[in-house]
Amino acid sequence: MSRSDLEMTLATFIWGLNAILVKDALGSFLPMQFNVVRLNFCSLLLIGILAFGGKMELPRGKDWPRVIWAGFLGNTIYQVAFIKGIALSSAGNTAFVLATMPATAAVMSHLMKTERLTGKMWAGVVIAFAGVMIITLAGQGGGEGLSPATLGDLITFTGTIAWCFHSIIAADVVKRLSPLAFTSWTMVPGALLLIPFSLRELGPGNWAIGSRSWLELFFSGSVAIVLCYILWNRAVKESGPARTAVFHNLTPVWAGLFSWLFLGEPWTLVRFLGALAILGGVCLVRLTGPAVDKKVSPST
Repeated sequence: MSRSDLEMTLATFIWGLNAILVKDALGSFLPMQFNVVRLNFCSLLLIGILAFGGKMELPRGKDWPRVIWAGFLGNTIYQVAFIKGIALSSAGNTAFVLATMPATAAVMSHLMKTERLTGKMWAGVVIAFAGVMIITLAGQGGGEGLSPATLGDLITFTGTIAWCFHSIIAADVVKRLSPLAFTSWTMVPGALLLIPFSLRELGPGNWAIGSRSWLELFFSGSVAIVLCYILWNRAVKESGPARTAVFHNLTPVWAGLFSWLFLGEPWTLVRFLGALAILGGVCLVRLTGPAVDKKVSPST
């Protein structure tokens, strides 16, 4: 394995572990409280890296509306869905539902006529979405109405749609702005716009939080988002988006393994088959169609 291969493997390992740490931290933090602190912390780190990197790169005037809109979709709406979804469901389920992003993006690109799906790609989309249905229904049980786990998976899936719109905007703006600068300047408005969604959970009586949960929050922000973003984009530059796209499929595999080992989340045959369908469908979409640009990765 080359250095970039090792760095991509390390990034997926950390992202898989991050899902477990976030789920554990939510035992002390309220969901939106956790996210608003984490993303504003990430904003400061990213702007600091830009500033001390010797080049404070700013978007052009005409790009600012797109940057703010992308920040709202990718770092406000997506993060609301992610944190609410994982709070209701399991870490393993959340990771596999998020793994459908390439398939969702492919469908959206087809509908917007920016990319035509082949027959094999459509088959991959159907298989991946069938896997989501299997996983979500596996947590439904026999009760009436939606179970919390199923509702959480559906909320997470709606967040993937917001992230895909964010990526469509990114594909245009990163032609004129580096991926690091784009991520930094979309993180800032996205994190600030999270605050109105979080006011109920930011009250003075909600801060009796243990040191372990604070460490998990800072790890999630500094390592899982900021460091892994830098590693991933360096690998993209050296290996290209097609090769990195395949490595990205390791993330839910790690998350599923860690959720079983550390959180005791059960893996029934039905849940395993659903996860296998998602990974198989996504691989079919990626390996038979144009490579998905991974320069801008979702912050989990």
